[in-house]
Amino acid sequence: MKLLIAAAAAAALAVPASAQAHVTLNPRSVAADSFARLDVRVPNERDAASTKSIAVSFPEGFPSVSYKPVWGWKAKITKVKPATPITTEDGEITDRVGRITWTATSRRFWIAPSSFEEFGLSMRMPAAPAGTVLRFPARQTYSNGEVVRWIGAAGSDAPAPTVTLTAAAT
Repeated sequence: MKLLIAAAAAAALAVPASAQAHVTLNPRSVAADSFARLDVRVPNERDAASTKSIAVSFPEGFPSVSYKPVWGWKAKITKVKPATPITTEDGEITDRVGRITWTATSRRFWIAPSSFEEFGLSMRMPAAPAGTVLRFPARQTYSNGEVVRWIGAAGSDAPAPTVTLTAAAT
């Protein structure tokens, strides 16, 4: 009986961790080789700290990205060299988006406990097969100095935001 009670208590304690929200990309699926609007949804999961920055890394295949300005936040796009140049109808592209970092411009714009913010993106999705899962690892920084790296596999405690590609429109 004591073992059963202990197991039930352990299960009850585990539920809040798995029920927490995570940094996500929405919608969760988009058509390959299409222009898409994605929102980076950043919830604050801490009771005693606020989110003051979020950095999202991009996989190969994104030569450019536009972001929607968010009041009180500045965005910085960091470019990197792709493994191989990206060929487009306009020519070869020799750099790609590596990361976008959003940082609150002052404390009053931090994402408070129990709230969230969305950061809009517009980009062309890569021409890849339907079912391809694109991972966008993220780093969330809190006002107390804690950093959460959203880099894990689906179902982990800190899964990376992902988008699944569907069949390209014909």
